[in-house]
Amino acid sequence: MKKMSVVVAALSLTAVLFSSAIAGNRNGMAGGCGNCPQQSEAFAEAGKKFQADTIDLRQEMMTKRFEMQRENLKATPDEAKITALRLEIKALQAKILDIRSMSGLPTDKFDGECGPKMGGSGKGMGGCNRGPCGQK
Repeated sequence: MKKMSVVVAALSLTAVLFSSAIAGNRNGMAGGCGNCPQQSEAFAEAGKKFQADTIDLRQEMMTKRFEMQRENLKATPDEAKITALRLEIKALQAKILDIRSMSGLPTDKFDGECGPKMGGSGKGMGGCNRGPCGQK
């Protein structure tokens, strides 16, 4: 059972990393972010460094999420263990967010997110999170 869990976690991490690599720099489809003239290479490098600096934390968080999911799928889930895992995940998220803020990346928008979405206001897509262009 433990061996199967490790295999599932490894395959999931591989899938996440592979999809990130395939997605690459998808600014052309990121809600008006593609033609941002102020997009800096330094900002993109900060994003890559953040990803590298947090890979272990993100992998640990993914493992905790899988543990919580396995516990939730049991016939009689252990609520204390689920609560503990939830707290550990929140702590990992806080660490990742701290590293993100220290790296100079925005903490209110994350990879792939842009400003206001189309809809209610009738205005188009907002600024780009990969550079200073259109930040609110």
